[in-house]
Amino acid sequence: MELQEFTENAQKLRMHMHQQAMHYLGSSEDSDDVVQEAFIKLWLKRKDIGDFAKMRNLASIVVRNISLNMVRDRRFTTDIDNCTLMTNHSDAHKQLEEKENHQRLQDAITSLTDKQRALIRMRNVENLSYAEIAKMLGTSESSVRAMICKARAALINKMQKSTC
Repeated sequence: MELQEFTENAQKLRMHMHQQAMHYLGSSEDSDDVVQEAFIKLWLKRKDIGDFAKMRNLASIVVRNISLNMVRDRRFTTDIDNCTLMTNHSDAHKQLEEKENHQRLQDAITSLTDKQRALIRMRNVENLSYAEIAKMLGTSESSVRAMICKARAALINKMQKSTC
C-alpha cells in the first residue's frame, strides 16, 4: 500500500477510530493520541495490508488494544484530588465492605478458567456482541451464549461460596 492510498484510507477511518477510542477512554485528547499511535502501527504494517477492508479491521483491533493498554496503565494511578477522607464510622465501614466485596470479585474472576475470563471480558468489558465473539472463536453464536452463561454461573457460584 502506497502513501496516497494509505492517506485516503486513513482519512476514511479516522472518525471511526476516534469514536472507538472515545468509547474506551472518554477523553478526546487521549483518543487523538490512540488514533495517532494506531496510524503509526498501521503504517509500519502497510505492506501486509491489502485493501481498505483489511485496514479497517486491523485499525479496529489496534485501537482497541492501545485503548485497553491505556486504561490498564491508568488504573494503577490515583489522583489525590479525587480521594475522599473517611469522616465517620459508617462511611469507613461501608468503604471497607466495598473493598472486601471488590476483592472477593477479583478473587472469583481470577479463579475462573482462562477461557471463561476471556469470554466475560469480551462480553462485559469490551462490549462485543455474541456474533462478534463467535466469529473470533470460530464457533456458533448459540454456543457462545451457552459458554458465557456457564462462565457467569461459575462466577456467581464462586462469589456465593466466598460469602459464606
